Amino acid sequence: MAKTLEKIAERKEKIDPVVEKAMEKFLGATVKQINDDISNRLIEGIIDFEIDLNVKFKKAKEQFKHAFLIKLLQFTNGNVSEAARIADIDRRSIHRLISKFKIKIGELRKEPYYFREEKKEMHVKEIVEQTLGRYDITRQYADKVDEETAQNISKKIPDIRLTFDEAIDMFEKEYIKAALEKFKNIKVAARKIGLRYETLHKKAKELGLR
Repeated sequence: MAKTLEKIAERKEKIDPVVEKAMEKFLGATVKQINDDISNRLIEGIIDFEIDLNVKFKKAKEQFKHAFLIKLLQFTNGNVSEAARIADIDRRSIHRLISKFKIKIGELRKEPYYFREEKKEMHVKEIVEQTLGRYDITRQYADKVDEETAQNISKKIPDIRLTFDEAIDMFEKEYIKAALEKFKNIKVAARKIGLRYETLHKKAKELGLR
């Protein structure tokens, strides 16, 4: 897990200046909080998943895996080999997960196909639009993000997709962080999310949350 977080930190160091330069050109100013938000969401790739602490940790983790796999397969238009390459797991594992979650792979293959770089630009544009829409000072620009801005970011950043293990580590960090913030006491948090105290304590320490 520590190695995963180190990799993500290194990726952020590469992405931050690219996002800052592109957004300064687009907005005419630098807003660090917004730039950081965009960078973080780009790094997280398709991890975007609402944390619901009413759902126990193990079940929430399974729901995340399901959602992550669907988004990954949507990105590859149902191409299992490409999905396996991005996720850094073998094709058999992908097929097992497709079967487990009863994903209709044929439906995903019917969706419009885009060349990889073009789809990457679309993803970047969507992230920028959604992020600008979150802030009062930039909401007016959310529907004005042009292709040039998306291209300026997309062409200069590394592959922004997380591997399967990286995504799960990121999910665990966000879920446990939310639980500790809400329940304050680690013993109470462990009981509420359905983990043993020792397990939660160990995970929180590994993730740098304690």
